[in-house]
Amino acid sequence: MTTLTSATTEQLIQLIDEDPTRVAGLIDHTLLKPDATEAMIAQICREAVRHSFFSVCVNPTNVRFAAEQLAGSAVKVCAVVGFPLGATTTKEKVSETQTAIENGATEIDMVINIGAVKSKDDEFTLGQITAVTQTCHANGALCKVIIETSYLTNEEKVRVCQIAKKAGADFVKTSTGFSGGGATVEDVALMRHTVGQGMGVKASGGIRSLDDARRMVAAGANRLGVSSGVRIVQEAETAARGGTEILGVAEAVLYVTDIPRAKTFYTEVLGLPVSQEFEDAIFLQTGQNSTLILFDINKLATRESIIPAHGARGQGHACLAVPPEQMDGWRARLLAHEVEIEHEQDWSLGTHSIYFRDPDGNSLELMDGRHYRRVWRKLQEKAETAY
Repeated sequence: MTTLTSATTEQLIQLIDEDPTRVAGLIDHTLLKPDATEAMIAQICREAVRHSFFSVCVNPTNVRFAAEQLAGSAVKVCAVVGFPLGATTTKEKVSETQTAIENGATEIDMVINIGAVKSKDDEFTLGQITAVTQTCHANGALCKVIIETSYLTNEEKVRVCQIAKKAGADFVKTSTGFSGGGATVEDVALMRHTVGQGMGVKASGGIRSLDDARRMVAAGANRLGVSSGVRIVQEAETAARGGTEILGVAEAVLYVTDIPRAKTFYTEVLGLPVSQEFEDAIFLQTGQNSTLILFDINKLATRESIIPAHGARGQGHACLAVPPEQMDGWRARLLAHEVEIEHEQDWSLGTHSIYFRDPDGNSLELMDGRHYRRVWRKLQEKAETAY
């Protein structure tokens, strides 16, 4: 039976396409900020257990606490070493590795000495990676080598990946996330091509959505270092339920006459999760930083909504972005719920919109995400130049 840890790139893509929530098993849930508190570490540990992430990745000072929080669970503890510059000595990296493992880490993400690679001191680079890898393996831990791709040429990326493989490391990893550059599809593909299928490739830095995660896996990554793991899994759960996903909506309010009826429509027909619920309003999450608020029009005599409604009362309009490849799925979903499609619009740029109404008569538009992003980009440009 093929598992996530043993799967090839092609098999991983197939497994995730069959069940998007499997992406959770590739995630190292990461918190490496210098101001991370114990409360924040405890939070990511709870999230990792709840969503079955592969590991929690933390700074060495937080390893023991994270291990205590994760005791009895299947979630592993990953520690960074030589982080984030990679400029410490081999002796120090080995000592840091040993201490992290003693405190409960079972995986080590070590930053290479970037200057040594740039100087073509391959003997030093090989010796340092070998020393840390041997320390890991002697203690039953895995070693991932962070090559910090944003500082390297393609020739250097290939060379250091070959060195890491020769040293016996278990993974090569793209980035620390602190260098100003994160994982790219091109770098992941190059690294996978260099090390082959027998070694791991971890993509890290800038992976914030399920779409980002899928692209990295398709390029060859079999581990993902992310701080947006919860969001990615939530998107995966949405995709698994119906293969459809709303990307986002402008911060908007729609007035409704019957909160329970409206809640049923927006959660069951459109599949939007409730992020906050009050007597007179419901906040629906439509993206990482976007919210649609349903406000009870009957309460306007005693309390105004904090955000003006879009359009007239009870006749508002909200536009929701949908991945273009999912427009057919959304049309079928609306029809399956006996929602009348009032109009479909082909845009001059080759994109598409579907218009329908909620039970209160508010107009809703599902817009092809490509056009949606163009519209908002133009609005933002207009706002930035309106002095």
